[in-house]
Amino acid sequence: MISFKLRGVTLRVEFSFLVFNALVFLFRDSTLVLAFYTTCALHESGHILALGLTRGRLSSVSFGAAGIRMETVRTGAEPVTSSLFVFLAGPAANILVFTAMKLAGCGGTFPALNLVAAAYNMLPFRSLDGGAVIALFTVGTPHERTAELVLKVMRLLIIVFAALALLEFRVVS
Repeated sequence: MISFKLRGVTLRVEFSFLVFNALVFLFRDSTLVLAFYTTCALHESGHILALGLTRGRLSSVSFGAAGIRMETVRTGAEPVTSSLFVFLAGPAANILVFTAMKLAGCGGTFPALNLVAAAYNMLPFRSLDGGAVIALFTVGTPHERTAELVLKVMRLLIIVFAALALLEFRVVS
């Protein structure tokens, strides 16, 4: 892992991120790679902008194969609404870009990637924005265990439906 500080923020680049990037560049054309990374940058910029608007501060950013993880300096007194705003700002940025491009009559890969990024990040996995939003309302409550069970079932169903969709796609192709 490569780790360094930039303006008080610890930046970490994991080996898995480098491998992921090598695979992306091997299997895709440069236009798609640029669209993918621009979509990711817009998403993370949404989070950073919202963090600044709520007077939050980044403490670290980690780049890994599973995505980019940002950690903030916590005072323990952040209102739930501020955290919710920051979590939803990334997907909102992607939806805004998608909507603006569609209204402007632009089609193609870039608007679609932004819509997919917003939907993907709202999945109920703890490491994604959707899971973080759910955790915001359930962690430390009497319903935490029930919420975790429901989330596990939802994640299992998502995986099953994705696998079935892939099988259906292969059968049709």
